[in-house]
Amino acid sequence: MKKILIGVILITFIAAAFTLTARVDNVDQNYGVEIVMDGESYAELKSLAPEISLQKLKDNGITALAVYQQSLEDFLDRGSLKRLEAFDIFLAGNELQTRLENEGIEIDQLDNSAIFAVFSASLKDQLENLEADLKAEYSAELISTSDYDLLYFPNWHESLEDLSLGYNSNQAAEAQELGLKIAYRSNNKVNSFSALKNNLELLQPEILIFDGEEVTGYPDKIEETAALMRDYNLTFGKIEAFIAAQSGAEKLAVLNDYDLLRTHSMQQDEVEQADDREIINRYLLSVRERNVKLIYHKPYLKGSQLTSRNLDLLASLSTSLKAEGYNPGSSEVVNYYSNSNWDLLAILLGVTAAGILLLNYFTTFKYSKVMNIFFLLAAGFAFFLLQLDREILLRQITALGAAVIFPSLAVIIFLLEKDKGAEELEGSLSLSYIFFNFTAAVLTALIGGVFVSGALNTSDFIFKINDFRGVKVAFLMPLIIISLYYFVQPGSKNLKKEIPKILESVIKIKHLILAGILALIAIIYVGRTGNFPLLPVPAWELTVRSLLEKILYVRPRFKEFLIGHPLFIFSLYIAAKKRKELYFYPILMLASVGVITTVNTFSHLHTPVMISLLRTFHSYWFSFIVALILILFYQGFNYFYQKYYNLWG
Repeated sequence: MKKILIGVILITFIAAAFTLTARVDNVDQNYGVEIVMDGESYAELKSLAPEISLQKLKDNGITALAVYQQSLEDFLDRGSLKRLEAFDIFLAGNELQTRLENEGIEIDQLDNSAIFAVFSASLKDQLENLEADLKAEYSAELISTSDYDLLYFPNWHESLEDLSLGYNSNQAAEAQELGLKIAYRSNNKVNSFSALKNNLELLQPEILIFDGEEVTGYPDKIEETAALMRDYNLTFGKIEAFIAAQSGAEKLAVLNDYDLLRTHSMQQDEVEQADDREIINRYLLSVRERNVKLIYHKPYLKGSQLTSRNLDLLASLSTSLKAEGYNPGSSEVVNYYSNSNWDLLAILLGVTAAGILLLNYFTTFKYSKVMNIFFLLAAGFAFFLLQLDREILLRQITALGAAVIFPSLAVIIFLLEKDKGAEELEGSLSLSYIFFNFTAAVLTALIGGVFVSGALNTSDFIFKINDFRGVKVAFLMPLIIISLYYFVQPGSKNLKKEIPKILESVIKIKHLILAGILALIAIIYVGRTGNFPLLPVPAWELTVRSLLEKILYVRPRFKEFLIGHPLFIFSLYIAAKKRKELYFYPILMLASVGVITTVNTFSHLHTPVMISLLRTFHSYWFSFIVALILILFYQGFNYFYQKYYNLWG
């Protein structure tokens, strides 16, 4: 029965791996990327360094300019609008006064109304396009005389300063003349939907990036926003959630059939505090490891030599992207991708077989035939969820099952089931024993990772519209299962006798210290996991990460190569009887972290498959180096302990 289960796992693993190769071809091998300059930051930079220009920025790497949807207040600040008081109208002369009186506007009663003079021809064009909506929603009117163009609000309130009226047309025209793409930035204030609808007609941008905490139209007009985007063939620049979570973004992505580009940006304060290399590395990391296709860039605005610093940064960024095989300015949207439900059912079959195998280890294979019923239960459950149109839930459950089961199997089969340690063997036998069992454990975890990635292999998870649920459960449950197996030791102990003995055990100070250490490890372990970890990454680790990325291109994960895997190898090295001592339990927990993390690596669906494989490989071989140091330290400690203990003892 054991061989049959392993055969099912291997066959379905091949099917899962095949679906990932399709994902590599359809999604991961898309090397186009955009470098978008923030329009407002560019305007500020231009005021600080007049010699800078869009032409120079384009020559050094930018491929698009972000043009903001601007409010009435913005146009007031720029001088494109000016609010007129009664005295201003009086000074303007009789023609204006007469025209206003003919419109029914009492000049001496402007307390609850407002008149604005329009000084920009492009703004006038935008207002004419928006006039019908302004009149319908705010009773506003456009009034023209031989000398003035006016915007009149009969019922004025300061909140109307947030009205969206247009965009910086001069900036947009210059960018389009240079052949730069336009990324339009739309907010969700007051009449933003009406402004978006009218400005898209005038501007004809290629990309839409939302400004603020909500997408335009949220919550009631998201469908209309999606329809507008389809009508104007707009690509959604979806900002990564940990940078700026925007309400309605996920729904909008689904409505537009995932016609989006993952977008990464840095806050202005972050830019000012970083040097060129830090900024470039951060951008490269987002493109390389998170499938970011749109780099949203804000320039340096503080310090000296702003022109050369900003141009040099962009030139280096563009060169670095090209050196890694990316093509600035040629981004392409990936069509919706998903493996089939039959692929998912095959993966579920493999995960179920692994679950049955795990249960058999707990029951010492006494009920192996009876456990085949789980195949039927899993199939029935899967078809039930699919009939209810809950495919996403089925994918999440299947992935969670794989994330829990496979690392548990790796530790139980290739560590806890072993009745000897490498230090009890001689020469090449010792090395081959460690190499075989550790490699088999990592491969088992890798199979689990492929099942996780295969189960979640759709654009919903690749673009993080849906997330892998239960990340912390996937980290903790294997530890619980492994702990249970370690203490119960199926087949070697009589549970009826052992349970009362455990309950009557005397708790000593060393046990409390051990419990405290485990609690601390658990807090750090859980706090550093998940999409939004509770504990920050220390500065020294960030430095080491950066160094490893420079050397290895893709850095291995600390929990694998520095903690989990080396301790797994060390656990294989020490004598089997030492694994039964109380002090080994925390070592076991830490040793298990490596294979758990290996599986978790593949739950990051936004990371290209080949990057995850390379990360796992680096963790694997690097672990031997760290483990060798650990074993040499252990041998040295034993040598001196025995020498001086015998001498003084």
